[in-house]
Amino acid sequence: MRIKQEQVDRACRLILESLKQKKIITFKTPEAKVYQKLVEIFNANLKEEELIDEEAKKILEASLQDSDPTLDRQKMFLMIKRKLAKDKGFIL
Repeated sequence: MRIKQEQVDRACRLILESLKQKKIITFKTPEAKVYQKLVEIFNANLKEEELIDEEAKKILEASLQDSDPTLDRQKMFLMIKRKLAKDKGFIL
């Protein structure tokens, strides 16, 4: 499922507000700059996950050409994706 930019913006805003309310962070730079950096990092993370998804799909298609047609494609995809993420040090 693709996350919309509005959802990314809202999640980042909620994260910052929660951290501020709990007094976990104090800003040494303008809050808007921190927010922009958080959105940038969030989007980069989503892009990296998309690349892992694409790679997992390619591996799955190559693997399924000669396999049993009754195999659960979604389960296989998730197994491949988890393995790729682990190998890349990416936390899902």
